Amino acid sequence: MSMLKKLRNRVIGITILAGMGAAFYYVVLTPEARQSLHEARLAVTDSYHKMSNTIEGMRGIVMEEDHAYLPNREAIIEQWKSMGF
Repeated sequence: MSMLKKLRNRVIGITILAGMGAAFYYVVLTPEARQSLHEARLAVTDSYHKMSNTIEGMRGIVMEEDHAYLPNREAIIEQWKSMGF
């Protein structure tokens, strides 16, 4: 039963905070401040989408092995094999 009380209290708390935030936004902030918040939100979402697109574009890219380091790599693989790994 206490689990339901905790859930109820959290829902009530979140609802109160959301109401206070909305009241603050519409009553206290000037139109210029609201516009500034809107522009900040757009900047954050634009940055998120740019980063997301960049990461999506990098998926599937396979790096080619650099053959200059290949002899050293083969020697290390042989050492690991000789140790039993």
